[in-house]
Amino acid sequence: MTWPDAAASGVQPWPAATILLVDDTPVNLQVLVRTLQAGGHRILAATSGRAALDIARRARPDLVLLDVMMPDMDGFEVCRALKDRPETREAVVIFLSALGEVSDKVSGLSIGAADYITKPIQAEEVLARVANHLTRQHLERELRRSRDRLDRELANAADMQRLLLPRSMPAHPQAQFAAFYQTSRHAGGDYYDVIPIDAHRFGVMVADVSGHGAPAAIVMAMIRAVLHTFPGIPDDPLAVLHHVNRHFRFLWDTAMFATAVYGVLDLERRSWRAVCAGHPLPLLVHEGDRVAQAAAASGMMLLFRDLDEAAVPEQALVPGDRLVLYTDGITDRQAPDGALYDRDRLTASLARVGALAPGVIVERLTEDIEAFAGGREAEDDQTLLVIGL
Repeated sequence: MTWPDAAASGVQPWPAATILLVDDTPVNLQVLVRTLQAGGHRILAATSGRAALDIARRARPDLVLLDVMMPDMDGFEVCRALKDRPETREAVVIFLSALGEVSDKVSGLSIGAADYITKPIQAEEVLARVANHLTRQHLERELRRSRDRLDRELANAADMQRLLLPRSMPAHPQAQFAAFYQTSRHAGGDYYDVIPIDAHRFGVMVADVSGHGAPAAIVMAMIRAVLHTFPGIPDDPLAVLHHVNRHFRFLWDTAMFATAVYGVLDLERRSWRAVCAGHPLPLLVHEGDRVAQAAAASGMMLLFRDLDEAAVPEQALVPGDRLVLYTDGITDRQAPDGALYDRDRLTASLARVGALAPGVIVERLTEDIEAFAGGREAEDDQTLLVIGL
């Protein structure tokens, strides 16, 4: 018999790998070695299952050609052991057997084997299957490395993005501020800010850019920059949102949009004036458990067209009131059965905890949301901002 090498068979030998051959019959091992050695692979051999596991632990092969019928440990036992060990779990296992029973093949595949080659061995088939599985393994590893690099880059972007958020909340004897912010995956499109206007007034912004990931994060960062360069005193909510929206005129014809609420909290007048551009209206908790919609002008979302003019109502506040601003990632959070943590649930939760300090309210609400989600990951960014007088 002549032994075809990889070039003669027309099979691409790339990529070279460490291959462990396991068979208790020396002749079979010789056949396999002569078949594969021309491919540039590092070839290791074992004549028993226990020897194979010892070699695999030390050498960490990329692929194992494994005989099923062996006296000390059969191939199924060896395969289970390989898949149970972290250092050998990723090795591709191809069974070699004269058994043609479907049940044997199913058993092998169910415990982690990738393929089956039936004896007597055909050299061309061995070369083709080994090359195909090694190429697939190589591509999967490259994909994982690319994904890991992307994850690291996104995590770094998320760290940078968090630097754009308030590092600490303003301190004032008449008010407390508390916030919760969590992106669905690394960088996101939610944004919140509390900007001191003077000794008794604060500008409060919560925004939500459509989509997720890098595009939304970039626009979020730009919104923050535009807000902080408002030309004048940012005490007119409609003027502030006009300013932000007009800076994004170049995006008006795209599919991207943003919702936002900007309000001015006046602690001297004990009042709240706000405009919502397509954003969920803030909630007001009064007397500890009475939850209602806070007064606000509402209109078209940002990044779509010029905003309409509107009268901005003034909401009177009293000590003990809590204002709650949020993005729809809160009310769109899903339970395992698909139910939403909707506005009604948020209102009911606020009624239970609304008399507490803002920081405690945020803590209790986020605990309730996570319990409701039952381990299901968030599909949208989540922001919650609570102001307490």
